[in-house]
Amino acid sequence: MRVTPCLYNSRTALYRVFISPFEKADVLSRRSAALFIPAVRALPTVPAVSTSIFSRHASLVPRFKKRDNNNTPSTSSKATLPTDNDIEDQIVMVVNEEGKLDGPYRTRNVLSSLDPETETLRMVSRAPREPAEGQPQVAICKIINKRDEKEKERAMEKSRKEQSRKATRIKELEINWAIAPNDLQHKLRQMKTFLQKGFKVDVLLAKKKGSRVANRDEADALIQAIRDAKSEVRGAKEWKEPDGKPLKVLKLYFSGSTSSGSPGGARSEAPEPAEEEAPVEEEALDAEEPSSSETSPRL
Repeated sequence: MRVTPCLYNSRTALYRVFISPFEKADVLSRRSAALFIPAVRALPTVPAVSTSIFSRHASLVPRFKKRDNNNTPSTSSKATLPTDNDIEDQIVMVVNEEGKLDGPYRTRNVLSSLDPETETLRMVSRAPREPAEGQPQVAICKIINKRDEKEKERAMEKSRKEQSRKATRIKELEINWAIAPNDLQHKLRQMKTFLQKGFKVDVLLAKKKGSRVANRDEADALIQAIRDAKSEVRGAKEWKEPDGKPLKVLKLYFSGSTSSGSPGGARSEAPEPAEEEAPVEEEALDAEEPSSSETSPRL
């Protein structure tokens, strides 16, 4: 049978007194040396960079703006295509009055045949770098009449202004089916004012959210009141059939009087013929005076 040695004998006691303290000191010294090694190998310090340096010199850094393709002029626009003596091509094709190509011609010969007061030579398309089969290998030009060109520009400008004027001369009013009487009178006064000024008025009838539901009799009475107010404006009319259904969404279309700006609607046309007849009577009197002078004897 194996005997377990006693842990608390004389040998163990002597070891703890004489040997163990020196071993502990050696271990502690090794640990402390290992812990203090990073402190001995100190890294070089990096100077702190101030943010004011970047803010001070930020404006000196070149910035490249993004190219805006919308502002880039098109190669086919009139501003980039040359005219007359600015055309550097020696030979060009010319579009005739029928829209077909004539030529090729020398550019200087075409320019010499033009009247600089009334005509100009304008390039329509440049010479293609890689022309396709059957495509002209030279630039295409067209003889433009300056007077006709100005008339076209005036017509286009007039049409644009007319469309803009028509777009701004349409007013829209929204009326609730269950509108209060005072609010209705205010809306009708607005409508009549617009019609007297010659505007077109679109009246939109619909149910307002949170309001009470009107019945069919109230809806019919409201429509009739709007049409009666229109009839009070001289020259106003309902120029288009209504869209929609009563008590749902209904739109009425009215147009104002032709004489815009007159407070009382269309102006009376009765006095105008009387004003035109007066010069006719004066002409008749002037025609009679020479005949009387011819018959009277000269003193």
